[in-house]
Amino acid sequence: MFGNRVYHRNPLRFETETDGFIYGEITDHFDFDEEEGCTFGDGFVQAPNGSRAGLIWDGSEKPYLYTCIEPEDDRWGVYNVGFVKPIKTMKDLIFNFKSVLPLIKEAYDRAERGR
Repeated sequence: MFGNRVYHRNPLRFETETDGFIYGEITDHFDFDEEEGCTFGDGFVQAPNGSRAGLIWDGSEKPYLYTCIEPEDDRWGVYNVGFVKPIKTMKDLIFNFKSVLPLIKEAYDRAERGR
C-alpha cells in the first residue's frame, strides 16, 4: 500500500465520499477567485484502502484526467483533472468530484496493478 504521509495535514471532505473514495481539500474551494466561484485549485483523493493521490484541477467543458506525477512510495500519483463547473457550494464540489471519479478509479486501478 502507498503511504499516507502526503496530504495528512489537509482535511478530507467526507460529504464527497463515493464508493469509498473521498476528496481532500488543499485549496479553500469557498474562497472564490471569480464571481461564479472557485475555478481552479489543488486537492487530493483518498482511496478505500486509505492511500492518496494528488489532484490539480481547473475548469473544463468535460471531465478529464492526465498523469502529472507517476505513483511514488507515498502516493499513487498526482493528476491534472477537469471539473465541469466552478465551485461555489458543497453541492458543486460533490458534483465535480463525482464527474471525474470514474477516471480517478481507473488511475487508482492502474497504480495498484503496477505495485
